[in-house]
Amino acid sequence: LDLPDETYETRYVELSKSEAEVYEQLRKTGLAELSAGEVTAPLVITKLLRLQQVCGGFAQPDDAAAPVQIGSSKLDALRDIVTDVVLDEEQKLVIFARFLPEVHAIRTMLGEMEIQHVCIYGAVKQEARGEIVRRFQEDPEVKVFVAQIATAGLGITLHAASTAVFYSKDFNFANVEQARARIHRIGQRHPCTYIDLV
Repeated sequence: LDLPDETYETRYVELSKSEAEVYEQLRKTGLAELSAGEVTAPLVITKLLRLQQVCGGFAQPDDAAAPVQIGSSKLDALRDIVTDVVLDEEQKLVIFARFLPEVHAIRTMLGEMEIQHVCIYGAVKQEARGEIVRRFQEDPEVKVFVAQIATAGLGITLHAASTAVFYSKDFNFANVEQARARIHRIGQRHPCTYIDLV
């Protein structure tokens, strides 16, 4: 296929004090459990998920039913990218995130910035997704497509944008590659840029 060039960019985000404290506490507890031989493979995955959630600004206290926001370091970095790409360059943007609380926080931020956007995540009905994609592709007022990576990273065309941000990723390389291919497809006329927030 004669597709445009791709550029990969990593933007490093420093955790806030509260995020760093929670991260370090979780990391040390996990290492102590591992050293004591108390950790099973599923528990290791759970610990890694918790650490990744903290990097996105959320923590899951043992007594809470849902994650709570503890910081906004990544969200602030994303706000700068949205300002540059959407407001200054007047281009469309795709944002992928792994966790639902991140998706909701991103949508809240876009609402505060008064940027029209659409979103697909696990609870969005399959029959509604085509119209959501169509709006992003065809409506010049809809500037951002927010997607849960495992839900909207496959089988849809989002080449109205040439920049995609990975707010967070899962541990499945195929999911990430498929998500990148949403903007780098037949019909794309601009070089594609992928920004990882790490």
